[in-house]
Amino acid sequence: MKEVETVVINYPTASLSAVYGVDETMSLANTICQKLNVAVRFAVTIITLESLEAGEHADVVVLPPCNSGDFYSQTNVKLNQYLSRMQHQGAVLTSACVGAFILARCGFLDNKSCTTHWRLSESFQAAFPKVKLNDNAIIVNEGSIITAGGRMAWLDLAFEIISVFSSPTIAQQLSKEMVIDIGFREQRFYHQFTPKLNHGDELILKVQRYLDEHHTQSLSIKAIADSYCVSPRTLQRRFSKVTGLTLIHYLQKLRLHNACQLIELTKKGISEIAYAVGYQDISAFRKIFLREFGITPTEFRRRFSTALVAR
Repeated sequence: MKEVETVVINYPTASLSAVYGVDETMSLANTICQKLNVAVRFAVTIITLESLEAGEHADVVVLPPCNSGDFYSQTNVKLNQYLSRMQHQGAVLTSACVGAFILARCGFLDNKSCTTHWRLSESFQAAFPKVKLNDNAIIVNEGSIITAGGRMAWLDLAFEIISVFSSPTIAQQLSKEMVIDIGFREQRFYHQFTPKLNHGDELILKVQRYLDEHHTQSLSIKAIADSYCVSPRTLQRRFSKVTGLTLIHYLQKLRLHNACQLIELTKKGISEIAYAVGYQDISAFRKIFLREFGITPTEFRRRFSTALVAR
């Protein structure tokens, strides 16, 4: 019988639903393993920073997401030393959501690929330029390190650990038992556009408000620049500097954000929605939507619509 020692770090402000959820998920996996005569069992130990010595052996170390606070943005020498020791002993280090910040801060992710919550991608990339961030991915498995994006992605992480250390069949059977979809997904399915408004550039704030009110219309960068008495080049430069997006890319994200709202909350057809948010070419709208979110508008509606579908 192979016993997989799984240590979950209950660090300050860690999500307790994730901490104990991993434990319960592994327990259910054990039941499936027993049922299918698979000679693997997951033994979970939950430890705090004060009891790190209780996890002196581990096959897997799990850093869960957090509920609040900034623990993940600070260096904790004791935790880093523990993680280094476990990795040296051959443990697989894993994280969900902000747990990737803890791994990256200690250098475990240098020159490796990883994921974290898509909303934190900008701050992550700024802090850890040596890390190859894929903020579209739900799971990135680098072998010795596995990262998951999103606060609830601890479930995806648990299923990945189960697949790696037992069998994908166990994970599939468990997903059916728990009524959880473990089919292909990407974080960009869930992206929401949150424009930067605290940059302090009054001119650009005015332009952003103008775009909010007129994004459904055909817009010209030159006409917008003229209305605010600046050159198109100056407007583009200042806009990109404070928002991180070109004006055209910003307008596209704004239109797609509103399209998503209409797809989710109304019964309007996709073509009608495309026109309503400012796209005259329906084919172009579908291509842009697919490129941005990784799924078509119709697939998006199937996943997220709160209204009866109108196709």
